[in-house]
Amino acid sequence: MKQKLLLILGLLVIFTAVPVKSEDYVEALDNTTPLPVEEVKLPEKSPEVVKPLVLPPKWTDFCETGYENAVYTSRDDIFNVFTFVKAERVKKNYWAERRASFESYLKSCNALADDASKSACYSELRKSEEQKNDLYKLKRKQLLYENNIELNRR
Repeated sequence: MKQKLLLILGLLVIFTAVPVKSEDYVEALDNTTPLPVEEVKLPEKSPEVVKPLVLPPKWTDFCETGYENAVYTSRDDIFNVFTFVKAERVKKNYWAERRASFESYLKSCNALADDASKSACYSELRKSEEQKNDLYKLKRKQLLYENNIELNRR
């Protein structure tokens, strides 16, 4: 068994070390002459004006999950249990007001004519909404701290 393995290993080493070339292949490589290169003229393309794609921001990128379609509600709506609870009603009304503000700002951005001003308006809207989200998170942390409520305590 050892002899067979040594024989196979030896043959493998010999065949991988010796390059295999055909004499006809070597002569064909030596006798080839370069082919003349034809000049190909490409048709000139007129420079196309590519308009940058301006995507408006989406409300779902900024609102809290579950409040994408929040509507302003009053305390009189006793049939909806979730809005009857004051804390939930306040939160829902906050997101409803934010959504109305966002949609009016977006509507004014969409009314602009050129793409450059639309893009600038959209970026300003994104920046404004991100600042509002940061402020909202900060206020929530502050309320939790004031009421001595710890989340994710381990």
